[in-house]
Amino acid sequence: MHFEILVEGQSELTALSILMSKIIGEYSNPHTWKIHKHRGIGKIADNPTALPNKNDQTLLHNLPSKLRAYGAENNPNLVVVVLVDLDDKDDCVIFKNELVALLNYCDKKPRSLFCIAIEELEAWYLGDSDALKLAYPDMKQAILDAYVQDSQIGTWEILAEIVHAGGLNVLTTNGKRSPLVLQEKANWTKNICPHLNVEQNQSPSFRYFRDRLRRIAI
Repeated sequence: MHFEILVEGQSELTALSILMSKIIGEYSNPHTWKIHKHRGIGKIADNPTALPNKNDQTLLHNLPSKLRAYGAENNPNLVVVVLVDLDDKDDCVIFKNELVALLNYCDKKPRSLFCIAIEELEAWYLGDSDALKLAYPDMKQAILDAYVQDSQIGTWEILAEIVHAGGLNVLTTNGKRSPLVLQEKANWTKNICPHLNVEQNQSPSFRYFRDRLRRIAI
């Protein structure tokens, strides 16, 4: 099976480049994959049948046309995997249904898997206390212990409080993100993902991603 994986940006690309072999085995033995990063999540166009704006490289804006293109390949060994953050959306089920509905705009529907990190990809890192300790020995365990897995309470902010020297205050100015945040998110991904135990991770959205991939890869 070959997986075409569509993600929001560099952190997701880095994370899955590390995690895919942990989930479904060594590359090309027998499965293969290619991960495509975008410039953020964006939003679904009002008219999903329209050609995408070439100046908009966000994932959701381009998703309808990409699904149509993959479907046109008519390849039974191809699976399209879409991984996005829930962010501040109120209802995961409604968002998931909106993504699945885009297949209705395809002449031929590609086999697809839509996965949502709740609330953000950093929830997957918070699902493995041991990985956090290995990457950041001075992490604040008490804050992690108070965190409810996959809760929508500001996931990256919680991770910053747990592992970043100086906590969230160093990464915000007057309540707004510092330009340093994207770099720190990239650092967290590179430092934590190699230690993640995919079998023991407690994040429900990670476990869904893992289990659905494995079910397809049988």
